[in-house]
Amino acid sequence: MTKLLYLLLFSFLFVAGCEKNPVTPAPEELFVLSGETTAAGVSVGDGPEVFKEAYQDYEVLVSESDSEIPNEAVPVSRIPYKKEIATMIANFFINGKPMTAEQLCKKQEVSMDGLSALLSSPTFLKEHEVIYRYLLFYWEDGKISHIESDELNYNETFEVPAGTP
Repeated sequence: MTKLLYLLLFSFLFVAGCEKNPVTPAPEELFVLSGETTAAGVSVGDGPEVFKEAYQDYEVLVSESDSEIPNEAVPVSRIPYKKEIATMIANFFINGKPMTAEQLCKKQEVSMDGLSALLSSPTFLKEHEVIYRYLLFYWEDGKISHIESDELNYNETFEVPAGTP
């Protein structure tokens, strides 16, 4: 499962990149899932209007097959909800603060090509707690059919606890 999350993250990074358009990072509480309902009140069975209202301020990645990792950033108003798709909202938490890939690139002064190396660097991980969180929505016939929420803790994945010498 960890390898899948790791692949998911790097897929997101390579596609999203360090864009020029700023995106609002999603707060930690946005990724809480209680049963089949998100913290924003979106549930299995809801349609596009509820989703748009809840997530219009965040970058949403889309794939046109639920077997593919969402990889194309699409404004919520242009998502093809009637198709069988998966949508994802995701971002990093560096020392507890939410950051988009763009913000992380800018703050660490790295290009997209250098971001994956930075995030797996023992030096960086010793100084920073790095967690990647995501909400994944599966759509069928214009309705949400399944919702997942998970995270990848880089410090655990690379076995480098933050704050170690």
